[in-house]
Amino acid sequence: MLQKCENFCRAVVRLSEALAEYAGTPGSTVIRDGVIQRFEFTFELAWKSLREYMEDQGAAMDAVFSKQVFKAAYAAGLIHDEQVWLDMLASRNVTSHVYDDTQAAQVVSAIRDRYISPLTELAQFYQAD
Repeated sequence: MLQKCENFCRAVVRLSEALAEYAGTPGSTVIRDGVIQRFEFTFELAWKSLREYMEDQGAAMDAVFSKQVFKAAYAAGLIHDEQVWLDMLASRNVTSHVYDDTQAAQVVSAIRDRYISPLTELAQFYQAD
């Protein structure tokens, strides 16, 4: 397995662990912030691993930005819901540039309810390949 793909798979496990910890202590802002931090690096590894994987498969990758990579990965059938990945990008941008408790709570809810599943599916795809 390619290095970025391996790193991504480990990051998904760590994010899942953080979500489980947060579920047990939902009022903890420290754990909430840890979930967000793990999401940020998992997201970064997601698009970089997709780019690396597609290049390894022989795709000519002109994509240098995450949005372009997700569009190419969707077109190649590597991801199944382009919009959720673009929503992840928007959430990652929110947590990186503007930060308040309301937004943090919304992002953690989105990670738990919408994002962890496609991230896990991508990790499973890499592990099966």
